[in-house]
Amino acid sequence: MRLTITGNVPSQKNRKIISVNRATGKPFLRSADSVKVWQQSALIQLKQQFRGLQVTDYPININIVVYYDNKRRHDLDNALGTIMDALTAAEVIEDDDTSHIECIVIQFGGYDKTNPRVEVYLDE
Repeated sequence: MRLTITGNVPSQKNRKIISVNRATGKPFLRSADSVKVWQQSALIQLKQQFRGLQVTDYPININIVVYYDNKRRHDLDNALGTIMDALTAAEVIEDDDTSHIECIVIQFGGYDKTNPRVEVYLDE
Protein backbone atom coordinates (compact mmCIF):
# COMPACT_ATOMS: atom_id res chain seq x y z
CA MET A 1 0.00 0.00 0.00
CA ARG A 2 1.24 3.47 -0.89
CA LEU A 3 0.37 6.61 1.12
CA THR A 4 1.45 10.14 0.20
CA ILE A 5 1.85 13.16 2.47
CA THR A 6 2.32 16.43 0.58
CA GLY A 7 4.63 19.20 1.77
CA ASN A 8 8.15 19.37 3.19
CA VAL A 9 8.43 17.17 6.26
CA PRO A 10 9.87 19.23 9.15
CA SER A 11 12.17 17.94 11.86
CA GLN A 12 10.20 18.10 15.09
CA LYS A 13 13.39 17.30 17.00
CA ASN A 14 15.19 20.46 15.83
CA ARG A 15 12.23 22.86 15.82
CA LYS A 16 11.51 23.52 19.47
CA ILE A 17 10.41 26.77 21.06
CA ILE A 18 10.78 27.76 24.70
CA SER A 19 7.43 28.86 26.09
CA VAL A 20 6.32 29.82 29.58
CA ASN A 21 3.46 28.16 31.43
CA ARG A 22 1.00 30.93 32.33
CA ALA A 23 -0.17 29.22 35.50
CA THR A 24 3.21 28.30 36.98
CA GLY A 25 5.57 30.67 35.20
CA LYS A 26 7.90 27.75 34.39
CA PRO A 27 9.51 27.43 30.96
CA PHE A 28 8.90 24.37 28.79
CA LEU A 29 9.77 23.19 25.29
CA ARG A 30 7.13 22.83 22.60
CA SER A 31 7.15 22.09 18.88
CA ALA A 32 7.21 25.03 16.50
CA ASP A 33 3.97 26.04 14.80
CA SER A 34 5.30 24.86 11.41
CA VAL A 35 5.64 21.34 12.81
CA LYS A 36 2.10 21.40 14.21
CA VAL A 37 0.69 22.62 10.88
CA TRP A 38 2.48 19.81 8.99
CA GLN A 39 1.30 17.21 11.54
CA GLN A 40 -2.33 18.33 11.25
CA SER A 41 -2.15 18.28 7.46
CA ALA A 42 -0.47 14.85 7.47
CA LEU A 43 -3.12 13.48 9.82
CA ILE A 44 -5.95 14.60 7.50
CA GLN A 45 -4.20 13.29 4.37
CA LEU A 46 -3.38 9.91 5.91
CA LYS A 47 -6.90 9.39 7.28
CA GLN A 48 -8.42 10.18 3.87
CA GLN A 49 -6.14 7.71 2.09
CA PHE A 50 -6.33 4.97 4.73
CA ARG A 51 -10.10 5.20 5.29
CA GLY A 52 -11.64 1.82 6.04
CA LEU A 53 -8.37 -0.10 5.85
CA GLN A 54 -6.52 -1.75 8.70
CA VAL A 55 -3.07 -3.25 9.11
CA THR A 56 -3.57 -6.59 10.83
CA ASP A 57 -0.53 -8.70 10.02
CA TYR A 58 2.22 -7.33 12.26
CA PRO A 59 5.17 -6.90 12.19
CA ILE A 60 5.33 -4.94 8.92
CA ASN A 61 8.05 -3.33 6.80
CA ILE A 62 7.87 0.36 5.94
CA ASN A 63 9.69 2.06 3.08
CA ILE A 64 9.69 5.87 3.13
CA VAL A 65 10.83 8.13 0.28
CA VAL A 66 11.23 11.85 1.03
CA TYR A 67 11.19 14.57 -1.65
CA TYR A 68 12.15 18.14 -0.65
CA ASP A 69 11.53 21.37 -2.55
CA ASN A 70 14.99 22.88 -2.01
CA LYS A 71 18.64 21.94 -1.65
CA ARG A 72 19.09 23.12 1.92
CA ARG A 73 20.53 20.60 4.35
CA HIS A 74 17.89 18.10 5.50
CA ASP A 75 18.32 15.33 8.05
CA LEU A 76 16.44 12.11 7.23
CA ASP A 77 16.66 10.56 10.69
CA ASN A 78 14.97 13.62 12.22
CA ALA A 79 12.28 13.53 9.53
CA LEU A 80 11.69 9.84 10.28
CA GLY A 81 10.48 10.58 13.82
CA THR A 82 8.00 13.14 12.54
CA ILE A 83 6.68 10.74 9.88
CA MET A 84 6.33 7.79 12.27
CA ASP A 85 4.47 9.99 14.79
CA ALA A 86 2.05 11.01 12.00
CA LEU A 87 1.46 7.37 10.98
CA THR A 88 0.70 6.45 14.59
CA ALA A 89 -1.54 9.48 15.21
CA ALA A 90 -3.55 8.73 12.04
CA GLU A 91 -3.94 5.12 13.24
CA VAL A 92 -2.30 3.76 10.10
CA ILE A 93 -0.12 1.68 12.42
CA GLU A 94 -0.88 0.76 16.03
CA ASP A 95 2.57 1.67 17.32
CA ASP A 96 6.08 2.13 15.99
CA ASP A 97 7.73 -0.30 18.39
CA THR A 98 9.59 -3.48 17.42
CA SER A 99 6.58 -5.75 17.84
CA HIS A 100 4.76 -3.78 15.11
CA ILE A 101 7.61 -2.67 12.82
CA GLU A 102 10.21 -5.15 11.62
CA CYS A 103 12.11 -2.92 9.20
CA ILE A 104 12.09 0.77 8.27
CA VAL A 105 13.89 2.06 5.20
CA ILE A 106 14.05 5.81 4.62
CA GLN A 107 15.59 7.31 1.53
CA PHE A 108 15.98 10.65 -0.18
CA GLY A 109 14.01 10.66 -3.44
CA GLY A 110 15.37 13.94 -4.77
CA TYR A 111 14.15 17.48 -5.22
CA ASP A 112 10.71 18.37 -6.50
CA LYS A 113 10.06 22.13 -6.28
CA THR A 114 6.41 21.84 -7.26
CA ASN A 115 5.46 18.75 -5.25
CA PRO A 116 7.53 18.13 -2.09
CA ARG A 117 6.17 15.02 -0.39
CA VAL A 118 6.66 11.86 1.59
CA GLU A 119 5.72 8.53 0.02
CA VAL A 120 5.10 5.73 2.52
CA TYR A 121 4.96 2.12 1.38
CA LEU A 122 3.51 -0.41 3.83
CA ASP A 123 4.43 -4.03 3.22
CA GLU A 124 2.50 -6.52 5.36
